[in-house]
Amino acid sequence: VVVRFGNVVKLMNGIQNVQELHLCPDTLEVLSLCSESMPVFNNLKTLVINGEGDRGWQAVPVLLRNSPHLQTLYIEGLVHYVTDKCGDACDCIYRKDKGRSLTSCPVKELVIGGFTGTMKEMNMIEHFLDYFPCLKKVEIYIDENVLIALRNEAVRIMEMIEEYNISYSCNVRLMRSGQ
Repeated sequence: VVVRFGNVVKLMNGIQNVQELHLCPDTLEVLSLCSESMPVFNNLKTLVINGEGDRGWQAVPVLLRNSPHLQTLYIEGLVHYVTDKCGDACDCIYRKDKGRSLTSCPVKELVIGGFTGTMKEMNMIEHFLDYFPCLKKVEIYIDENVLIALRNEAVRIMEMIEEYNISYSCNVRLMRSGQ
């Protein structure tokens, strides 16, 4: 079976001038199959990525590199399916060029929704702090029910957030969802 992605490329070219782009997991997966022909999003200011644990991030590095004026990155769900093509946007797989797509991205604000307090998520946040050079503000949203369930881990999470504020030149805040 030959799959044709001409319509996807046409769609991407048709929306390349948007200022805000919301991508669901299915769309992200389709984009990963045609990331070679991803257009430059010169007007894109806000990118919203809705992640899912069973989907990869193959398209994310290309999206970040091709968004030269991106100011806000919103990620709902940091945990994603790890593949050998995850790219350098995450810290899942060690590679020499780790973080390269992030260092060229002018993101000033990172918003993370659906945070559950895992070490994998904390490592991803630290990865973003290490490699986004223009980052000024990070807001991490956690559901109150998750916070209650993490009662014993809450102190560790708060200490790590405090450490981020001390170690990095941006404001990192942990907030309850709905605030």
